[in-house]
Amino acid sequence: MKLNLKDCFQIEVTPVPAGSVQIGSDNEVFSEAPRHPVTISSAFFMGTFPVTQMQWDCVMADNPSAFRAPDHPVDSVSWDHAISFCRRVSEKSGRNVRLPSEAEWEYACRAGTPSEFFFGAWGPFRDDSEVPPDLQRLLCCYSWFDLNSNDQTRAVGMKKPNPWGLHDMLGNVWEWCADVWHSNYLGAPTDGSAWISGEDTQPRRCLRGGAWDMNAFRCRSCYRSFDHRDLGTDRFGFRVVVDGSG
Repeated sequence: MKLNLKDCFQIEVTPVPAGSVQIGSDNEVFSEAPRHPVTISSAFFMGTFPVTQMQWDCVMADNPSAFRAPDHPVDSVSWDHAISFCRRVSEKSGRNVRLPSEAEWEYACRAGTPSEFFFGAWGPFRDDSEVPPDLQRLLCCYSWFDLNSNDQTRAVGMKKPNPWGLHDMLGNVWEWCADVWHSNYLGAPTDGSAWISGEDTQPRRCLRGGAWDMNAFRCRSCYRSFDHRDLGTDRFGFRVVVDGSG
């Protein structure tokens, strides 16, 4: 499916079915615990790729990116700016376009697989020292990260997709999610919705997926990160979710 924006461009989106998943891991050191079940009751569409610089410029009439190329993911965008983009695209398309929740993001990234990487039975890992060279070499087929990125973002869609057809879920740019940052999953929603408790006092928002300069450990499906909502760096981008199954 392609989301049509009048007099502008299309955003390619991929269907994500309803279903259930175990989110997180038992790794308390990296804020991934406790591992817990989440049920996504309604199908949705997710951007097949991170939002590109061409798409961003078409909607926002600027390009904040450090690594300039129209088919690279937009970078150096804050959470607040990503929210503004989603609002404008919603207005142009007549669809509800938004950032994914953390649970939706991990559910879509795992794509029905139980392991910490969607391309095999790898892990669990406690830290980066445990990630074997064979896994890192295989990750190069799916991701731009510290071993193969040449210290920059790369064009979207150049690596293999995950089993549900989503590209660049791991590496390239960190992807903003809708959730307020919490340092563990105690009390997290189990319905796939964004965890927004504390939004008035907590300025940090969640980031997922790793980036061009991250090691393989930080490109796991369950790895979590965060930063201030008004901060954009050359590692930060995002992809959109479109509600509804058609």
